[in-house]
Amino acid sequence: MVDERKGEKSVSIPEVKKIMENVKEKMEEIDEEAGMSHFQEITYDYVNTFSKMSHKDAIKIKEILINKYEIEDLYAINIVNIDPKTVPELRMILEKSAFGKSLVDEQLQEILYTIEEIKG
Repeated sequence: MVDERKGEKSVSIPEVKKIMENVKEKMEEIDEEAGMSHFQEITYDYVNTFSKMSHKDAIKIKEILINKYEIEDLYAINIVNIDPKTVPELRMILEKSAFGKSLVDEQLQEILYTIEEIKG
């Protein structure tokens, strides 16, 4: 069996949060009393609890990680989701990344500074 996923892409928790906010808004427009389904409510609560940055910052950070530092999409998303604060934390996220594991401590520290600068 071939896995054909068309139109799917991986997204970070802050991106899911933005999607779920839009879903909630649309569901309330359709039927204010019914609102979101139980599963949607659980997902909405989860992303609100675990989102560590704004949607806007998440997208900007992910783009910089992918374009400037050549970090693979999956690892860039994990960095956004986890929001590491130290070089060892960042190194653990990137330990299986083809390109990321070749980064030296100075480059990892630069990435951390960039993330914090964007988040303000």
